Amino acid sequence: MRSIAVGLLIGLGILTLGGALITPYTLSSQTPTQYNIFRVILATYTPLLTPISSAAGVEMVGGEGSQGLIPILIWLIAASATGIALKDPRKSGKAMFASASIILLLWIASVFLSAPTWPDLNSWLIEVDLLTSDLISRPIDIISLFTIPTGLAILAAQIAQLRRRPMRTETSMDEEYYL
Repeated sequence: MRSIAVGLLIGLGILTLGGALITPYTLSSQTPTQYNIFRVILATYTPLLTPISSAAGVEMVGGEGSQGLIPILIWLIAASATGIALKDPRKSGKAMFASASIILLLWIASVFLSAPTWPDLNSWLIEVDLLTSDLISRPIDIISLFTIPTGLAILAAQIAQLRRRPMRTETSMDEEYYL
């Protein structure tokens, strides 16, 4: 269980750092800091939710410009690092699936918890409607969010596991048989 938590921290750390680096966001001085945290989470994870659409040049959720291949590269780096670090396909897959789930759940929670930072209720409702309808209309992104990184983490763990084991040759197997 501890290694799954380490893999989860690696995955979430890389995804959060990558999302924060590609998201230009300025804090609002008109709202308290605790509410700005939810706006930062929302801005950080928004480009990571639609990696396939972004690679195809479609705008991000919410109508901002496309980030290109950067979001999918961030997911691939996080999945590879998780798989290589854990060297166990089962645990790597669980950790990467949990990372994707937590990213999506934190994004959904931040949409609703950022309500006090909007100027009025009407603008917040319009934004929530726009964000959720944008996300729901892209099922390929939601499916790929869970399958591609999880599969890559499992593959990277299997490769790392194979590299860790010594190669067995026919002569070494014959020697073990005779001993």
